[in-house]
Amino acid sequence: MLSVALLPIGLLDVLQAQNVAETARDNAELALLALTEQAAVQERLAIGQAFGTEAVLALLLPELAEEPDRCRQFMQSIVTANDRFTFAGFVEADGDVDCTSDGKTRDIGSNPEVERLFANPVNTVTSSEIVRIGETPILNVVTPVFAPDETLFGLVLIAIPHASRTQEEVGAQEQIDGSGTRVGGALIDLVTFNASGSILTASRSPEELEMILPAQTSFLDLAGTRPTAKSALDRAGNSRIYTVAPIQQQRLYVMGIWDGEASLARQDSHALASSVLPALMWLVSLGVALFAVHTLVLRHLTRLGRQMALFAAARRLPPETASETPPTEIQRIQRAFLDMTDALVRDEASLENAVREKSVLVKEIHHRVKNNLQLISSIISLQIRSVEGSEAKHALRQTQDRVLSMATIHRDLYQTSETGLVDVTHLVHEVVTKSIETAPDGESITLDLETDDIRLFPDQAVPMSLLASEAVINAIKHMPPPRTGGLQRRIEVELREDTERNCLFSISNSTFREEAPRPQSKGMGRKLMRAFATQLGAKIETQERDGIYRLTVEFKASEFSPAPGTF
Repeated sequence: MLSVALLPIGLLDVLQAQNVAETARDNAELALLALTEQAAVQERLAIGQAFGTEAVLALLLPELAEEPDRCRQFMQSIVTANDRFTFAGFVEADGDVDCTSDGKTRDIGSNPEVERLFANPVNTVTSSEIVRIGETPILNVVTPVFAPDETLFGLVLIAIPHASRTQEEVGAQEQIDGSGTRVGGALIDLVTFNASGSILTASRSPEELEMILPAQTSFLDLAGTRPTAKSALDRAGNSRIYTVAPIQQQRLYVMGIWDGEASLARQDSHALASSVLPALMWLVSLGVALFAVHTLVLRHLTRLGRQMALFAAARRLPPETASETPPTEIQRIQRAFLDMTDALVRDEASLENAVREKSVLVKEIHHRVKNNLQLISSIISLQIRSVEGSEAKHALRQTQDRVLSMATIHRDLYQTSETGLVDVTHLVHEVVTKSIETAPDGESITLDLETDDIRLFPDQAVPMSLLASEAVINAIKHMPPPRTGGLQRRIEVELREDTERNCLFSISNSTFREEAPRPQSKGMGRKLMRAFATQLGAKIETQERDGIYRLTVEFKASEFSPAPGTF
């Protein structure tokens, strides 16, 4: 509230500082405009002198042109007498320039500018496209010369160099603006241009000059009957001050381009100093308010947040500290948090006990099922001894193998870890090995078993193990009889899993095609395998080639999903 109360006072001070800065900027622009006007006056005087001299020459040239040597001496004396002139010459009607101050002859009849001047013979100031003296840009002051019969006799031309000397003088000067601050000394270039917008002279190359011209405003818009000053960005994005003063009304202008940052540096520093004090006052008041908020609220909330994080990470209850006296509202929040933590700890303890009891019960169920299945296997074994027919014994023995396989599965289920995942690799290995050991003449069978480390939930582990057991029993049933010459009794079992948990189970065995007495088969094993594959969500593929029978089952290892209504 204190910072909000002080904010209007600071804003008023900032607005006053901005007003002072804008006034200082206007005064600086006026001071720079005065320097530009000074340069315009010098150019105006030089051009006026050139026109006056050419008016005299226009009267004498019809006679002087007949004596070339005397004409050159006269032109040379004019340039010597006036240090602002660098060239004087007479352009004849055919474009030849023989009468020159430097003694050189020229042929400029094909120059488009010269043709335009002959077509419209008036007093004018043009750029250095007619005659160039060295590398310095010049202004060509041109006056037509008429013969006594009023016909155009030629053009008299005087060259005035670009205001380089004037630019150096103006750039080195300083003016004092209305606030007593010295400005100036930041001149970038002085440019002369005519009313049509053509730049006549400049110190920089056209490429450099293009970058320092105004970006959003045409410099021709600044030209008028009165001097003008404006702050703007150039085409390179730099701050500039453009000042324009007329040399000849509606004909010729001079534009000064000034570095805005250098010219107004002191004004900006004064504005910055006047803005620092209210900002500092506001920051101090804000610091006081923040300190009060931290002392009364934030540090207590921070401690409470650390307690919550510690409880969430390690279920550690916060210690009771009597030295801290937070506000009443925060005390209420903390008491509610302590009550919530106490309730959560009690509930979690109850849930852990319930889960532990459930795990014990589930393991006990699997253990008792395993014992019952082993008891059933023993009963079947007694029945086998009492049965006389080989077909009945064979059927009872197959049933006993299936019962033993299921007993093995339930034994592994009650021995599994708390995660509920079953080691299918070990389970399949044990089921396959036991099925071969209990088979008649099982010692003559070669087993090749290759498996990955695969763990499945019981709803897939049980049908997978039973399917493997039935597949091995089926393979043994269709293998060549023992002691068959030249034929191997071999079983290859493979269980693989890729990175996306796609499982592949395959079993290959050698087959026997010759006629031989075999027990009658009613296809029970194949029906069981299809049923187990359905539980896995897989399909069985078989292939027989070159005496090798191969069965393949592919399925996706899924996450455990409890039955509806269980929690």
